[in-house]
Amino acid sequence: MVFYAFFLYLCYNHFMRLNFQVLTYFLAIANEESITAACEVLHVTQPTVSRQISDLEKDLGVILFERGPRKITLTKEGILFKRRAEEILSLINITEEEISQDSQELEGTVTIGGGELKSVDYVCEKMAEFQKLHPKVFFDFNTTTSDLIKDQMDKGLLDIGILLEPIEIERYDYFRLPVTENWVVLTHPDSNLAKKKFLKPSDLLNEKIILPRRTNIKNELSAWFGKDITKLNTVATHNLNSNTAVMVSKNVGTALTIETELINSFYGIKVQKLKPELTARTVVVWKKNIPMNTATTRFIEFLRE
Repeated sequence: MVFYAFFLYLCYNHFMRLNFQVLTYFLAIANEESITAACEVLHVTQPTVSRQISDLEKDLGVILFERGPRKITLTKEGILFKRRAEEILSLINITEEEISQDSQELEGTVTIGGGELKSVDYVCEKMAEFQKLHPKVFFDFNTTTSDLIKDQMDKGLLDIGILLEPIEIERYDYFRLPVTENWVVLTHPDSNLAKKKFLKPSDLLNEKIILPRRTNIKNELSAWFGKDITKLNTVATHNLNSNTAVMVSKNVGTALTIETELINSFYGIKVQKLKPELTARTVVVWKKNIPMNTATTRFIEFLRE
């Protein structure tokens, strides 16, 4: 934590004098695990790179690399610095792209983060329609968890998030998508549950259960289970449907999750409806009071329509 705080201090208070080329040198060495190999990739001389990396370590007051006889590896501080350096260079690239956009024709990159949700189908349809109108717009879609999506948006590395409610959205502007998400149970086809037309809370009490990891989602499921929630035999948690389906197919347990086309096509599991039904909605979110490139702003407007 002390090094992280110092690194942020360095970036913010010495931003104008920070040589971003040094970050490029550092990342090349970290990836190649060799100064010689990094110099060949960068087409620069070894003394130049070695001197600048040495100066960087002096400025930070830490050692970033362990110099071994065969290769160079990152220290604990080097691993943290690598992550921050990648984020800084990514933001620089995004900023340069936004500034240099052609004002005559809409272009630019729209970065989106979303989980494995039915709403993603809807958003992807809109992406295709938007690209027909604006063929120079590029979409960068990241499939990940809600917590990581919010973290990446807070750092400026994602423009838009597609999040399953309930979600804390005080820091974001948002609107709801016109899509209803349905909760289902994934079970092994040989299970007794697979023979039922639908599943009630009481049907799951004697089963090994895999629940979503997010606390807010667990609270929603608690309302569906009622007082029986305390009787559940929870053996695992999950966050993405693809790995959840694998766990179910290998008999780790029976999972509650959001229905998607992916799990409906997954061989080795049975998708069961719930009774009573349990549904959810999704929201499109973006950071409040943060300027965005024109392509992102126009795409958000397009989605809202």
